[in-house]
Amino acid sequence: MLNNKDPDILLLLSYIEKTFGFKGSIRHWEDERKIPLLLKEQYSFYLLRLLDSDNLIFIENRENGNTPAVISKHCKMLTNYWSNGIIYVKNTVSSTDRTRLIQAKIPFIIPDKQLYLPFMGMDFKEIFPPEKRKTGKLSPSAQLLVLGKLYKRDWTGKSPFEISHNLHISNMSVGRAFSELELHHIASVHTLGKEKVLEFHLSGFDLWNTALPILRSPVTSTKTFPFQESNNLVLAGESALSKYSMLNEPHMTTFAILNRSKDFLIHPNIDNPNEDMIIQKWAYDPRTFSKNGVADPLSIYLEFKESEDERLKQALEGLIKDIQW
Repeated sequence: MLNNKDPDILLLLSYIEKTFGFKGSIRHWEDERKIPLLLKEQYSFYLLRLLDSDNLIFIENRENGNTPAVISKHCKMLTNYWSNGIIYVKNTVSSTDRTRLIQAKIPFIIPDKQLYLPFMGMDFKEIFPPEKRKTGKLSPSAQLLVLGKLYKRDWTGKSPFEISHNLHISNMSVGRAFSELELHHIASVHTLGKEKVLEFHLSGFDLWNTALPILRSPVTSTKTFPFQESNNLVLAGESALSKYSMLNEPHMTTFAILNRSKDFLIHPNIDNPNEDMIIQKWAYDPRTFSKNGVADPLSIYLEFKESEDERLKQALEGLIKDIQW
């Protein structure tokens, strides 16, 4: 029996007791000296006793860890030295890697999170809460990350903090957006040092085409106000679309602001009290990717992509053709 205060061992034993209702026990594996140095450098080995049966557990020592394919090879190597149950143990495993471990039928325990022990008839779905479900559309923060990638902003290797500073949104919102994009299989989240980083699976038009069904119009509300000059306003709606296409400019100008913006104040139009303008509120700041006071073309496309107006459909076709993917 081991008699130490190793936090990983204590966490594992505590989790087993909470899950199964009985205490497991762990002891040193005497035959560890026989296994290849390659394995001993990467894992710690113990015997875990469950239900009167000894199982070999190999606990990964490295923070980032091996891929499921490599773990599968190492597990097969261990069958040359142990004939009973073999269980991979790690404190954190991504949802993608966990799925791959299950597909490879590799038993594993992630303390306080999940387990998969097929040789004991244990199915993690019966023990743990259901997976997060994909939402119909991306959140505004996740959509900003996709648009940034399409506009060739270099998110590669950037931490949530760095991206949040660039996009002027909270670090927490970026972190949730990372998880959301991974859930939709648009990107993968990896650990680089102590930080999580995002890696998109596609780029350019391929990314746009793949993400388009779950991208939403940025417009949350529209209202007419007396016209006023303001440097904080960004052209949007048909006014912006006319800048990107052959569409005629509308008689009433449309501008966009962030839905929680407090910069916009209404002042009476003394010169021409009959002139109005349209103010759209957006789910994300229209200034983020705007150029020369005009909202970015892809956001404008998303605003009108469901329109049945033939004028607008034709204008959108021209807009997309002009994008430099």
